[in-house]
Amino acid sequence: MNGPGIFFSEVEARFRLSPSRVVVSRSSAVGPSMGISLDGYYDLAARQMDMQGVLSPIYIVNGIGRIFSRKGEGLIGFNFNLRGAVDAPRVAVNPLSVFTPGMFRDIFRRPPPELSQ
Repeated sequence: MNGPGIFFSEVEARFRLSPSRVVVSRSSAVGPSMGISLDGYYDLAARQMDMQGVLSPIYIVNGIGRIFSRKGEGLIGFNFNLRGAVDAPRVAVNPLSVFTPGMFRDIFRRPPPELSQ
């Protein structure tokens, strides 16, 4: 990526760090150009990840749907998965998810990991 990159005005994450892995639950990054939500697992020793999330383009306009969806997700968004080695993860995007309004998006993904005490 060249240039100044993508600006996020707000980033937050709930996570649990253990000796073997990082569990991320309900994280988000929001900026005028896009919003992202992400949750899943990262195995520290194996350097493997299993993450899922939603990318919402043009978040400054699209974020109006935030009333009905998670933070970082707009009314229109693409569900994605990141799996495998951190150096070369497999990225899968569900293009049909763009037609799923934000309030129904959770139907098509697993629940976020629990952050037990």
